[in-house]
Amino acid sequence: MSKKRIIGTLVLLVLFSMVLFAAGSKDTQAASASDEVTLKVFHYMTQITKTQGLEKIQQKFVERYPNVKFENIFYNQGTDYFPQLQTALNSGDLPEIIMGNPSLYPDLIENGYAMVLNDNQIIKDLNLTKADLGDCSYKGNVYAFPVDYKTWGVFYNKRIFNELGIAIPKTQSELIAASKKIKAAGYDVWADWYKDGASVDIQTRIVVWTKAAQNGDYDIFQQLMSGKKKLADYPYIKEALEDWATRLQFNRNDALSNSQNQAIELFVSEKAAMFFMGSWSIGDIESAAKGNPNFNYDFFLCPINENPSDVIMNIQIDDAFMVNPKSPNADWSQKFMEFWMTEGGITWSEITNQPLTSGETSTALSAVTQAIAAAKKTGNYVGYGEFTTAYTSEFTAAWRKGLTQWAENVIKGGSLNSTQALAEIQKLFDNIIATN
Repeated sequence: MSKKRIIGTLVLLVLFSMVLFAAGSKDTQAASASDEVTLKVFHYMTQITKTQGLEKIQQKFVERYPNVKFENIFYNQGTDYFPQLQTALNSGDLPEIIMGNPSLYPDLIENGYAMVLNDNQIIKDLNLTKADLGDCSYKGNVYAFPVDYKTWGVFYNKRIFNELGIAIPKTQSELIAASKKIKAAGYDVWADWYKDGASVDIQTRIVVWTKAAQNGDYDIFQQLMSGKKKLADYPYIKEALEDWATRLQFNRNDALSNSQNQAIELFVSEKAAMFFMGSWSIGDIESAAKGNPNFNYDFFLCPINENPSDVIMNIQIDDAFMVNPKSPNADWSQKFMEFWMTEGGITWSEITNQPLTSGETSTALSAVTQAIAAAKKTGNYVGYGEFTTAYTSEFTAAWRKGLTQWAENVIKGGSLNSTQALAEIQKLFDNIIATN
C-alpha cells in the first residue's frame, strides 16, 4: 500500500471516529435532556388562585422542558407547615423547592438545604430595596427567589359604606364609629377568620412593626428571641393587643372557626362589611366576586390610634422560594425559579393579583393591586426585612398561639387582660429559649 493511500485511510478513520464521537455526544445530550426529572415543591399557598398560578407556571415550563414533572406538597402555614417542614428536615427527605422567607428557617439553612443566591443575576437585576432584600436573606446571604410582596389592612364593601354614608376612617375612633353604624344597620361588621394563624399575626403587626420602626427598635425580634428583652419591655406590643381588641368586639359568632376562604365567601356575599386581610387574598376575592356582579370593594390601611400619620403600610415579601442544593435536580429547580421570576412573572401576577418584586405591572390587575404597587413606590412603608432578623418558625408559632388565645379570650368575654396575655406569650418564648 502506498504512503498516500495509508495517509488517506488514516484520515478517513479519524473523520469516521469524529462522526461517531459527535453522534455519541448528541445521544448523551439527548438522553440527558430527556431523563425524567421530578421537582417537589413544598408550599403553604391556601389561595385557589395561587394554586392555579403555580400550576400554570409549571405547565409553561413543562411545555419547554417535557422531561420535567412537578409534585406539589401543600400544608397550611398557620397549623401544619412549620412542623411538617421540621419533620422533613429531620428525616433528610427535603423537597427540591421550599416556600418561605429564609430567616424563618435557620436550621434548614445552617444544614445546607438552601442554595446561596448572592451572585444570581436574576435577583441582582431586581435592584431590591433593603426591606425586600432582608426578607429573602439570612445573616447577610440571599437564599430565596422573591416572587412578590404583600401588605394588609381593611377590605371594605363600597356599596354598604355608600349606603350608610361612611367615609374611610382615618382614626381609631372613626373606625369604631363606623363599626357601630354598620352593626346598627343590621350588617355584620367583620368577616373574621381566626382559625388560621396568619390572621392573628397581621392584626398586631400594624402596631408592632410601625411603632418599632418609629422607635428605632430594628433589633426587637433579635432581642426577644435571645431573651435579652421581654415582650413587656416594648409597651407598643401591649398596645397592639388592645388596639386589636377594639375590632374584636364586633366579631361574628363563627370568628374563631372560619378559615380565610370561608371569610372571603362571607365578604363577597356581602354578609360582612369589612375584612381585615392581606393582599394575598385579592386574587381569590376577584375570582369569587365573579358570581356577584353587584359586589364592589376597595381597601384602606387600618388606623391604630388618633394620629392619622401613624397609619403606615407594612410590606413583606410574600411568595419566596428556596432551592435545595443537595438535590440532584438543583440545577433544574434553579432554572424553574428563574423562569418564574422572568418569563412567568406577569402570568403569575395576572392570575393571582399579586404585585411583583420586579415592579412589572399589568392593566389586567385589579385596581386594588395596582394601587398597592403604586403605594410601595412612594417608599412610605415599614418592611419586615428592615429588622435585623425575623422571628424563626418556632417563635412565630408561639406568637400566633398566644395571639389566638387572646382573641378567644376577648371574644368569649374571658378575664385575661392584655398584660396577662403578654405574660402567657412570654412563657412560650421562655420555653423555646430554655430548650435552645
